[in-house]
Amino acid sequence: MNRTKTIQAMPVPPVYEQPDSIVIPLEIRLDKRLCPEVVTCIDSGFAVYSKAYRTAFSRIDRGQRNLGRLTKEIQDEYGLKSRTANSIARDAKARHKAGLELARTQTEKLRASVECKKKRRKKLQKTADEKTREAAANRLDPDELLQYRRQKQELWHLGQLIRRLEAKLKRWAKDLKNRHVRLCFGTKKLFNAQYHLEENGLSSREEWKEMFVRSRDRMMYLCGKNDEKNGNQLCHLLRMEDGSWKIGVLPVMKPGKGKDMIITGPVKITHASGLELLNKTFDGFEAEKPAKQAVSVRILRRKKGYYVQFFLHLPKPEGWSTSSFEGAIGLDFNADHLALCETDRNGGIIYARRISLPGLSRKNHNYNRGITQMMAAIKETAAEARFKGKDLVIEDLDFSKKKSDLQKNRNYNRMITRLAYGQYTEAVKRRCFKDNVELKIVDPAYTSKEAQKTVCREHGINIHLGAACLIARRGLGLF
Repeated sequence: MNRTKTIQAMPVPPVYEQPDSIVIPLEIRLDKRLCPEVVTCIDSGFAVYSKAYRTAFSRIDRGQRNLGRLTKEIQDEYGLKSRTANSIARDAKARHKAGLELARTQTEKLRASVECKKKRRKKLQKTADEKTREAAANRLDPDELLQYRRQKQELWHLGQLIRRLEAKLKRWAKDLKNRHVRLCFGTKKLFNAQYHLEENGLSSREEWKEMFVRSRDRMMYLCGKNDEKNGNQLCHLLRMEDGSWKIGVLPVMKPGKGKDMIITGPVKITHASGLELLNKTFDGFEAEKPAKQAVSVRILRRKKGYYVQFFLHLPKPEGWSTSSFEGAIGLDFNADHLALCETDRNGGIIYARRISLPGLSRKNHNYNRGITQMMAAIKETAAEARFKGKDLVIEDLDFSKKKSDLQKNRNYNRMITRLAYGQYTEAVKRRCFKDNVELKIVDPAYTSKEAQKTVCREHGINIHLGAACLIARRGLGLF
């Protein structure tokens, strides 16, 4: 009896809806030799800005909800410009909200972890009780007795760990109820260094304080507005007739007498993609035309110097350069590699390959290098999808539950915790947006198991390449 294998179609294929725009950060390093007055102006504003920011955050944490009133209070108290005070209030509120959301997420993960450890302790306690009766009857051999002692020791450690986690969970639950966010400006590590001066290479508390204050007062966020000249009246870019660029900065504080004078200085912009976006965004600045969009700015002081980040909005392209008519490209994310599979419109495999990420491997683990390799691989894959006119398909990955339910297997725990799935998913979304590639995100349930039963046996490929094939088929609306 001949059996024919058919690929069933799903009613509606899953499609990822791209946003109307994405925010692209463009970072510029300020050269003291080119613009010393700009650097001096920025440096003088860090201290008062940071103090006002901490005040705003503290009042929001204590229950202040009216941003208009908060803006007016810190403006009058510290002699700030209204736009500066407004930026401080908005950024402090956003950080407080993010802190609450992070605490809520961490609380859920911790609660799941506690429940998992309680289940493990219950199971282990049952086994230990049986061994206790056998040990009392002197029926255990030396190896079994050693195992029994290790079980008792693990039970004790589990009990201690559960009590600590429950105390932490109780504290977080109380903070969430009171809408309280614990935040140390200047980093907790550097704050605690004052109690261990010698261990941190510090000779006196005055030296520590200077280092701590410099770390604490090192950032300014200036909110943009679309009806302001250049998108941000406090810090903006000016394009000259010869194609060069200047940065213009206003002091954050109100002028004592007379009119504010904008301080300008030349800057070098060499990033090609960023320069292209700048030319589109800031077209006509030299003619004093209003900006087409609001441009928020973040100014940072680091060890290597002063940096200015411009947050530009990249609009959604009109129409897609890819479709599922000719097929799809499936991408499977693994601990040390990406598995790629290209299919035709019927789900048949055209080719499959492995993209190695040695920086994320166990032997040569280097997180930063691995992330760089992953970004390069995603860029290459998106370019390939655009060239062939095929949609890119990935899984809707979420390992938060698995990370809270870590097992005793060290290799498994190491693999799960090293998976940078959040950065991977976000990088794919942004790259597809930039390259005008339609992205589909599918359900990851039983991808590997189904691939092992079907695709891997038929085509003689490994489980990861088979999973990539199944991902592509699900993006096409096929089982």
